[in-house]
Amino acid sequence: MSAPTASAANPFVAWKDRLFGARPVHSPVRESNPEGVVVLGVDRPEHLRILGDSDQREFPQGKSRFRELELQREFEHVALRVQVIARSNPHGRGNAVFKPVIYLLDDRGEVRESKAVEPLYLDIRPFRPTRLLACVPLEKVRRFAVATPASALGTSYESKSRDKVSAKSKGGFYYATDPIKVNLPYVETGELIVEVVRANRKGEGC
Repeated sequence: MSAPTASAANPFVAWKDRLFGARPVHSPVRESNPEGVVVLGVDRPEHLRILGDSDQREFPQGKSRFRELELQREFEHVALRVQVIARSNPHGRGNAVFKPVIYLLDDRGEVRESKAVEPLYLDIRPFRPTRLLACVPLEKVRRFAVATPASALGTSYESKSRDKVSAKSKGGFYYATDPIKVNLPYVETGELIVEVVRANRKGEGC
């Protein structure tokens, strides 16, 4: 089956390819500094980690470790593309993920608005890290924090049962998977790739 036909038959594949497809050569994923404010460029994906020694503060949805990100200026309308990378569960078997929430900050660093990063869509493929993908429209944004709701800890991301998959890989061979259902515990630390993309109007870009 050709790629365009497969995408047309699967709206999720078309959405994933459009927002999270191959990166242009001039815009590779950049590794952020392990601490401090992350200066985020437009159309430049940034790989960041929220670790056990990351800064911690009280937010409207509870105390959380977080990373603060800052754009060069305020933008009226943007879309924030988020990839949550599943990693080994620090508290048990299998993998776990960070459930992100976005807190828009004013010039004093106070929270002026909270935005849930949802829905989160599961992307699981052979030979690739499992990801949760989301896109969130943001308005009048220059500074924001990525944290997690305190209520998420002790709960899990649960996918619906995925159908059997059979597809051709880039290497030229075919692979197949059995139907699966995924359960990923939410933890207070994690790994994400975030990217800000300009939008023309409110709510656009995703």
